[in-house]
Amino acid sequence: MGFMDLREWLAMLEKGSGLRRIAAPVDWDREIGAIARRVLEKKGPALLFENVNGYEKGRCTKLFTGGLGSRGRLALALGFPADASNSDLVRYVMKKNQETVPPRLVGTGPVKDVILRGAEVDQADFPVPKWHHLEGGRYIHTFSGIVTRDPDTRVMNVGIYRGMIGKKNTTPFLLIKGGQHWGQHFLKYSARGEPMPVACVIGWDPIMPFLAGSPIPAGVCEWDVMGGYRGEPAELVRCETVDLEVPATAEIVIEGFISDDPATYELEGPFGEFTGYVSDIPTPRPTMQITCITHRRDPIFRGCLEGTLPGSYSENSVMSSVQRAAIAWNILTAAGIPGIRDVFV
Repeated sequence: MGFMDLREWLAMLEKGSGLRRIAAPVDWDREIGAIARRVLEKKGPALLFENVNGYEKGRCTKLFTGGLGSRGRLALALGFPADASNSDLVRYVMKKNQETVPPRLVGTGPVKDVILRGAEVDQADFPVPKWHHLEGGRYIHTFSGIVTRDPDTRVMNVGIYRGMIGKKNTTPFLLIKGGQHWGQHFLKYSARGEPMPVACVIGWDPIMPFLAGSPIPAGVCEWDVMGGYRGEPAELVRCETVDLEVPATAEIVIEGFISDDPATYELEGPFGEFTGYVSDIPTPRPTMQITCITHRRDPIFRGCLEGTLPGSYSENSVMSSVQRAAIAWNILTAAGIPGIRDVFV
């Protein structure tokens, strides 16, 4: 199964009745989050909101969520029938996590259709929801592939980390120094007295969030592992203002730098976390200073509802269940336990 962009993924879901287009007007302020939760609770389809209040026209008018909100849709994203068994998916992930195909650099792509710099940069041009009523703001990065590079080895990392809109051109992130792969990169840039280059990829092949949110070992580039899953090189383009590469067919890429100077920090949080609790009071966090936004014509914003409550779950829950089962199976096998038939998380 080769790579697909977000639009090909939407077409695949719609063909199999796994996508619902929402033409009714909806509000970005909590209403989208409430609808998304109800649909997840009922194990309903992915949602493409096409009429967001205040975004009926302009730079970006559509918001997609719930694409990996069921085991069946995750199976499709991995190239399996929707009714594939848990053991088939977990065995496949155990195998593919060990394979790599390096990406290929290309000259340009649709993500370069529109290039914004300086005063043109405004995150509020995109229909970013306030997902939960107790959250501190509009979280633009809930399902983005956050790209950084180790300044020593030059190996890139792609992770999922939460980030909310600060000013029109700033994004405070939950960046844990040393505790996350990009946090390790951040410490190295800080030791050099340099800000860390960052690129945030919004909307692409569903294999990106599946692996960006997975525990791939440090020093292994997720673009390479994605190539292993898809059996071909990911086609990447160079960013405009940072030394990083991103998918040529992504919907939106936000570029910038994060400094370790506390004077640049901005308040971030609270956030509805995977635990089912709202975490943290507003806290000063490392903040991305945006230098450029590139996007496709008529881009589609991609985000997800996080916080899991009793009787509910999230896209992260679905993705993580398969990856954690694969990790547990490997641990059991390494411990010499024979005859394992399945591991379900």
